[in-house]
Amino acid sequence: MQMFTGIRGDVMIKISSKNFGGTLLKHKNIFPGIVKYISKSLVFPSITVTAVVSCSGVSLAQDVVLDSGNTTWTSDTLVDGDLYVGYNNKDIGLTIANGAKVYSTNGYIGYRVGSSGTVTVSGPGSSWIIPRVNYVLANNITVNQNGTLNIENGGNVDAKYFTFASTSQLNVTGNGSTLTADRISNSGTVLVGNGGSINAIDAQFDGLPADGTDNSLATFVVRGAGSKVTSTGTLTVGANASIEDGGAIVAQDVGIGTSGSFQNFVVTGAQSRMDVNGTLTVNGGYAPNSNISIADSANLNVKNGITMATGGHLTIGGKIDLGNLALGGEPKGQAAAAAGYINPDAVISFGSSERAYLNFNHTQTGYVFANALTGDGNIKSMSGETILTGDLSKFEATDNLGGIIVDGGSTLVLASNLGTGVTNYDNVFAWQTNIDVKNGTFNVKADTGAIRKNFLGSEYFSSNIDVWGDRNAGSAFGRLIGSGAVGNVTLEKGALISPGNSDNAIGTFTVNGNLSFGEGSAYDVDIAGNGASDKIVVQTLKAWSGTDAQNNPTYVDSAGKTSIANNVSVQVTALDAATSYQNGQTYTILSSAGGIQGQFAQAISKSAFLDVALAQTSNQVDLTIAVKDTGTPNPGTPNPGNPDPGTPNPGTPNPGNPDPGTPNPGTPNPGTPSPGLFDSVAVTGNQRNVARALNTLQQSGQSLALYNSLLPLSAEEAQHAFEALSGEVHASAMNTLVTSSTLLRNSVNDRMRASFSSVASRPTPVMAYADGDDRFGTANKDIPLFTAWGQGFGTWNSIDGNGNAADLSSSTGGFVAGLDVPVSADWRLGAVGGYSRSSFDANDRSSFGHSDNYHLGMYAGAQYGELSFRSGLTYTWHQVSTNRSVAFSGFNDHLKADYDAGSFQAFGELGYRIDVSTVAFEPFANLTHVNVQRDGFNERGGIAALSSPSDSLDTTLTTLGLRASSDFMLGGYIAKARGMLGWQHAFGDTDPTSRLAFVGSQSYVVSGTPLTKDAAVVELGLDVGLSDTATIGIGYSGEFGSNETSNSINAKLDVRF
Repeated sequence: MQMFTGIRGDVMIKISSKNFGGTLLKHKNIFPGIVKYISKSLVFPSITVTAVVSCSGVSLAQDVVLDSGNTTWTSDTLVDGDLYVGYNNKDIGLTIANGAKVYSTNGYIGYRVGSSGTVTVSGPGSSWIIPRVNYVLANNITVNQNGTLNIENGGNVDAKYFTFASTSQLNVTGNGSTLTADRISNSGTVLVGNGGSINAIDAQFDGLPADGTDNSLATFVVRGAGSKVTSTGTLTVGANASIEDGGAIVAQDVGIGTSGSFQNFVVTGAQSRMDVNGTLTVNGGYAPNSNISIADSANLNVKNGITMATGGHLTIGGKIDLGNLALGGEPKGQAAAAAGYINPDAVISFGSSERAYLNFNHTQTGYVFANALTGDGNIKSMSGETILTGDLSKFEATDNLGGIIVDGGSTLVLASNLGTGVTNYDNVFAWQTNIDVKNGTFNVKADTGAIRKNFLGSEYFSSNIDVWGDRNAGSAFGRLIGSGAVGNVTLEKGALISPGNSDNAIGTFTVNGNLSFGEGSAYDVDIAGNGASDKIVVQTLKAWSGTDAQNNPTYVDSAGKTSIANNVSVQVTALDAATSYQNGQTYTILSSAGGIQGQFAQAISKSAFLDVALAQTSNQVDLTIAVKDTGTPNPGTPNPGNPDPGTPNPGTPNPGNPDPGTPNPGTPNPGTPSPGLFDSVAVTGNQRNVARALNTLQQSGQSLALYNSLLPLSAEEAQHAFEALSGEVHASAMNTLVTSSTLLRNSVNDRMRASFSSVASRPTPVMAYADGDDRFGTANKDIPLFTAWGQGFGTWNSIDGNGNAADLSSSTGGFVAGLDVPVSADWRLGAVGGYSRSSFDANDRSSFGHSDNYHLGMYAGAQYGELSFRSGLTYTWHQVSTNRSVAFSGFNDHLKADYDAGSFQAFGELGYRIDVSTVAFEPFANLTHVNVQRDGFNERGGIAALSSPSDSLDTTLTTLGLRASSDFMLGGYIAKARGMLGWQHAFGDTDPTSRLAFVGSQSYVVSGTPLTKDAAVVELGLDVGLSDTATIGIGYSGEFGSNETSNSINAKLDVRF
């Protein structure tokens, strides 16, 4: 018992049960001068006792301990002391809900070692508040190990200081849920999600607790739209952390990484962001390391720049593996991800740390990184294509364990001068930026450095490049491409150098130092017009050689040497579109002021059409290119024979019998004509015809450009190119117009058979019906009636290629309608019209097209007893459009054409009816002739465009077959099942052709996909008479040949008026 004197005030004792939220005991008294203060906390197993003493503005401390079970407070509660949830025991719970407000001097969740507790503040208005007072031992909420603080669904927790131990948890989730503090120190797990927020002045979310234990598995997650962490002072993140799915962090200054922990911080998602109003510092403490990755279109906005300290990593894209970096090794990427973005005006400063890295581990092509870099750091490209466009003039990468590294099959494009503005360099040790191109491409579009002088005045270049080769496992090699000034260049076995890039195929590397071609490396050369080509110029540098008589320093030329090991090849990969190579062209591809040691093994071109040769002097290598000579035709040697004039016999009286001999004129040998350049590699007829036309291309303008695009190709590539260029689709389109004519012909033929109730016909009443219920019968009445009918149809057709022409697939859909009348007891005449649309596709030729078809025709039919005759004449107007893409190595073009065509067909059919029981049969013979006329056209597009004169095709079809049908009742309606099986034979123009020409070439003939000459034809159908005047039907027909499959369906409605 402690005694206090001289204090006046009120005393209130409030006892609350978890099942009762009201006041159980309340006492008010005026103290005469003495207040008794209970010195021990009031502890009950299932109720809470709160003693509050108010004495003229002075509060006396009284603690509340919850150490058993779970308690819920739903009304305002004042704890004028410390609140403990879990003092000695585990799994103690307190829920503050229904807008209740709880006040305490301090708060502890789990107090003693081994204890644990959970406090949940849930719902709008629900709060746990630690009033801001000037007591030294007040203002804190401490969550010890295994403790949990949940703030959810609009709850609020407010304290001046928060401390979270390792293995603790903080969850702030739900719109309006807020944690407010002056300072947060957290070594546990943090989740801010679903609109929750943390507001603090200073906050530390650290993987390294105060006791020094490594807590690298700790997590700090801000997830979801509206979720936000705000720090108006300094935010330090040392735990594994992420901002995801639209979460945000807004802070004045941010520090990433704490010495002693491996830490990956990822900002990912299109709406996710980190806004730093001051400075962002990435500090790994050298060993271990820390990394922040910006991925999947997330944004990092830093107002005052980014500072990279030793061991820090800034990564665009996926995370990196930090585990192998304890000794300062280069980073390795984890799974690549889409790139994020950093505001381009944020300068990234490396200072003199050397061991900090800017990494690119993304999946994009053409990703532009526009930030300026300063200081001495490292860059590693692990995945994707990155273009460095920011100011790099004050940046170096002299770390002998790092530098600038290109690996993982990535591409790094240097589009800004590197280190050219550095003035405070070390002129004693003369450090250089190290560029290692391992497995990937380094594309130089600017200077990689500048010429400097050491303390003696000797010149050196500020960077060097090592292009890796056989050090890589498997077939991974480095490539150096582009244009600009570089230092020493070393090409290892399998590595490749190729001046120029996609922006400008022709380029020049200026090597300020030495150039070394390792065994098995290669030099890729592109060729331009007027003697221009890819080129490497190796220059000398000045080296101090001593002093003269006046003690002035003297200098000599050094470096500038090129060494070429064994089996180094020159590969010619591209030509100039505007230069003719038929008479040969010579180009200088290497000049080396300090001399050349060794020589290239050979000049290589995969081309089946070019001869390449090298000429080397002590300081220069020239390349000569000429079109192959395919030989001189052998005209043969004529044999004139040896005529024998005979020997006259003058005898008497026999005048002799002169023998003039038998003249032998000999057999002339015309020789074997030499093939042209391109057709020397052609295999199929179409390839050969196209190649021969290409041989005749004019050697100027777009004709020459097309000609030269073919010269670098291998034989196999050229064969593909001939097929792509052929325009085969135009011939195949004629095929489609013939095959689609079947639909119109069959529709008219079906109608005529129906008009006479022929076997397997659609049951259409074409005259006045007879007495009785036979809806399919005819009546002999003299009143002429007309019948209107309509039919929709669709077909899908697939024809295999023949090795010369490609496979062709097509489809046609449309409708026809007609009107016919009887003109006698035996004859009926009619007219038909309609519309359809046909599509065709030759995938192997990257070609497709369509035709809008407009139909018009007349037909006539007769019935004489069991004998039937059917005939028709139709004409179709076609509006044809084609699209084709021409693509082969180094070439792309897209071409279109529109033209008109017309198809005329005449057909006739004889059939004879045979009735057997309830089934009717009709053997029949059909003869059809189709003529297709096509207008000329000119394709639109690039240099591969074709032109064609008008063309035509004539095809005749014969069909022999048997039809069968049978009537039956179907749900009260008379129905008819019908079928047909036949054999169709085609002759005439079954291999469609078109005559075509390139601009500036002779014309050639290309064959399209052939028609099937012999095929089985099948029909199946069902028709139902709805009334005396209306009938509906559906049918299937198929055509099956050795190289063709055709399936079609149709639906028909016949109505008599």
